[in-house]
Amino acid sequence: MVPPKAWVVINFSLGLVIVLLLLNLLGINLPSLGQVQYVLDREPPLCLAYWQGHYESWTDLDSCCLEAYKQLNCFFHQQNLEQGRVDWVCRTGESSVSYGLNAKAYRYCQQQSYWR
Repeated sequence: MVPPKAWVVINFSLGLVIVLLLLNLLGINLPSLGQVQYVLDREPPLCLAYWQGHYESWTDLDSCCLEAYKQLNCFFHQQNLEQGRVDWVCRTGESSVSYGLNAKAYRYCQQQSYWR
């Protein structure tokens, strides 16, 4: 015999599944957890290219993501610069161009198809 509390949990779970299936049937797309993090982050995406001793702001985020993806290594390294805070650095070697991304820009880049 199933206890009454278990029936409440089962009925609630089934109700939640029904609601999600109805939303899917109506064509309503719910954001994934990664998209929710991106939307809730109020800081604007920031991409900086580091070359010959100085950082240059890069406004085309898609191009920045592509170039950062081409690098061999992306690692977490927080820096506060005059252009803003950088959380991730992508680079191939010490003497090459490196790309600094804040958390919002890095999450945006991870959502691109070539990063998967």
